[in-house]
Amino acid sequence: MKIDKAYRYIKRQIIESKWEPEAAINVNELSETLNISKTPIHKALSKLELEGFVSIIPQVGVYVKRPDPNEIIERLLVCANLDALMTEQAAPHLTVEDFHYMERILKKMDNPKLSPEDYASLNIDFHKTIYEASKLTYTFNLANQLWDYLNFVGNPEDLFNDQRRKQSQTEHWSIFYSLIEKDSRMANRLMEKHMRRVSQLVGEKYQDIKINERVFN
Repeated sequence: MKIDKAYRYIKRQIIESKWEPEAAINVNELSETLNISKTPIHKALSKLELEGFVSIIPQVGVYVKRPDPNEIIERLLVCANLDALMTEQAAPHLTVEDFHYMERILKKMDNPKLSPEDYASLNIDFHKTIYEASKLTYTFNLANQLWDYLNFVGNPEDLFNDQRRKQSQTEHWSIFYSLIEKDSRMANRLMEKHMRRVSQLVGEKYQDIKINERVFN
């Protein structure tokens, strides 16, 4: 669909930092670039506004949204709770093949020479294996939107430096073993704690930015 094409293109430009925060989005140029009319582009932008990626100011224009610390923390806390729910529901459904796959991923992630970007990619594979096993389709789709937002506001270099990566891996292995034991409640608690820590790291980063802006403005 044309709306999906516009949505994916615009979102990719923002997440990959090709468009900076507060940059104006030219609908006419998008229409020419994507070879589609303005109507599906406007619909895609409306969807992206709901997800927190753009700001639409009537009679003025459309802009890449500057992340707000309070909104970031709220969205990521929702994400943490959704992830915990899916992990709890996944525990009875994960197969032997799933566990073998997850273990291979975790062993690769143990490599200290991995770049933050490669670690982040493996991290996504680990988490998605769990969430897909939950069979909570609506929750999974909603969480996908929030993960995209985390990619938008987060930075692998910050989230997965040496010390934080060690802590991340300790938490991943704990989640893995709780799932092997089919301990749904423990897996839920461990995943929520894991994701809340990530939320706090990202939130603190933007709180610091906000404080610095107040000092220098």
